[in-house]
Amino acid sequence: MILDAHGLRIELPAHWTGRLFSRSRGLATLHAGDFQLALKDGEFGTSSTGRMPSVASFIALTEYAPGPGLSPGSGLFGPSRIDLPLDPATFAATKLARPRTGQAGMQHFFTTAGRPFCLYVVLAGGRHVRRRQLAVIDHALRSLRIQPR
Repeated sequence: MILDAHGLRIELPAHWTGRLFSRSRGLATLHAGDFQLALKDGEFGTSSTGRMPSVASFIALTEYAPGPGLSPGSGLFGPSRIDLPLDPATFAATKLARPRTGQAGMQHFFTTAGRPFCLYVVLAGGRHVRRRQLAVIDHALRSLRIQPR
């Protein structure tokens, strides 16, 4: 499945669901996962991650608005890309927006095409399945294209 809207384009793996939407000031958000996502959800997928099966993967990519304290390409948003492959060692329960038993997450802030984003990934399942989950996520993220505003 290919999602293409709001200047974002990504090819999702087979059996994944996803959506691209915009809520405030035209800022884009992507949700994708290998389970049924919640239809109404916040930017970081709190409802969706709350319904994740015991082994599952979730991706949120949320755009931020430049302004006072947020300058694209500097500070927290200094990196210019997502470093792939994602490192399984960067995932921890302490990095979840809402900690849940059996889940681990990671966040990565970056600026591409002059647009600041946060990539948030949540994995459910033990360490023994993470490399397989990350291989699928890495493949999807390699297909991600971001257009300038």
